[in-house]
Amino acid sequence: MKKRVLAAVMAAAMTAGLVTGCGGSSDSGTQAAATQAAGETEGAKNDETKAAAASSDEEITLRMSWWGGDERNEATLQVIEQFEALHPNVTIEAEYGGNDGYHDKLATQLASGTAPDIVQVDPEIFPTYVNTGDYFLDYKDYNVDLSNFEEAYISVPINGNYDGKQLGLPTGISGAGIMVNKELADAIGLDFSKTYSWEDLIDMGKKVREYDDSMYLLCANKEYIVNLIVFNYAKQLIGDTVFNPETKALNMTEDQLKEVFDYVKRLYDEEVVPPASYQAAYSGDNLQSDTNWIGGKYVAALTYISTIDVMVAANPEAEYIMSELPILDGAAEAGWASNTPQVFAITSTCEHPEMAAEFMDYFFNNDEALATLGATRSVPPTEKARQICTENGSLTQVTMEGANIAAAMGGTPNDKISSSEESKTILFDSVETIGYGASSVEDVTKDAMSLLSGLGQ
Repeated sequence: MKKRVLAAVMAAAMTAGLVTGCGGSSDSGTQAAATQAAGETEGAKNDETKAAAASSDEEITLRMSWWGGDERNEATLQVIEQFEALHPNVTIEAEYGGNDGYHDKLATQLASGTAPDIVQVDPEIFPTYVNTGDYFLDYKDYNVDLSNFEEAYISVPINGNYDGKQLGLPTGISGAGIMVNKELADAIGLDFSKTYSWEDLIDMGKKVREYDDSMYLLCANKEYIVNLIVFNYAKQLIGDTVFNPETKALNMTEDQLKEVFDYVKRLYDEEVVPPASYQAAYSGDNLQSDTNWIGGKYVAALTYISTIDVMVAANPEAEYIMSELPILDGAAEAGWASNTPQVFAITSTCEHPEMAAEFMDYFFNNDEALATLGATRSVPPTEKARQICTENGSLTQVTMEGANIAAAMGGTPNDKISSSEESKTILFDSVETIGYGASSVEDVTKDAMSLLSGLGQ
């Protein structure tokens, strides 16, 4: 086994705060380091076309950096060793440890031309580097098979695509879904396997109540209603994100916000979801504790891909499938978005980009590598990888289905203002007020518009 000297150095240098999902947020140090040194990179960048892949007898060394926990680290090291066994002339030096300080260090390395050849990057920080300098190579210029990725998934910026260039590749997938108790849905005559509208969802809720008035269609609370219904309905309605990410202005009119809130009121009035007073006992990410979910009194549940298995475990006797996701009639924006917890990029200072690309092709497409990596970077980003993980037991069938549906939707992720704690608190309070009937939709809308409009100023 080749020595991992740099790995030990990095592990000792970085703090113990390991991250297994999304990395930490970009801070002013990262932005400043990247911006200050942007001009310095011009001399460090290689303007000439890189040479063809080295012959089998040429000794090649690549550096690869990432953060993660023990399981991720071990799996990644195994994949490196597999590749090295196939390429005896190649050594991949692993630099890994905790997330704390990772991106400040990487910003300095990119600016000075000393970054590793292959780097794992937080997708929310990646645009800072992309906008600051020409730091990354386009995977499309190299022999990397991208056909296993859903085009709708890798073609959005959050997953590494900028101006048509695939500067990063997503390591996993996160997103939302609707999980269905298939036996119960079949008994009532509800079909979740085809595309349907938000109006259809209301009609399904009515049928459930007619079938058994102790049951509801959706297991949900105010937080899930905001995150999965309000935002997605709104994006489909306006054809854009709720806030303009450039101007910070609210993209919605008062009439449009009222239409969204009118729909929320109908969810409560038509008893598609349980009463707000009942939901209050199971707020936040506590839906799996809902006694009616455990007792099989819901046909479906709003969920995230990462919480599907948790919901299944709360009522394991049922057979579950994942629903298609509702679309507003005439919507120009899919709304439902999925994104990755990390991206992998090849830096422009890499002296052997063809070999780096060959390793990335192995990392994302080779069956043995995919089986080894499993779900150590969340749900795998390609259907091929998810199928392998389902077959070997590291990923459940229902989670794979949810990831496939989410990846295929291709909606635009929420803007940062919408995703802020301030914005969500305003919307949580609005939905709760509507659910309790404490104020009219008109008044709730006016109050929310006033508060939301102030966030972008």
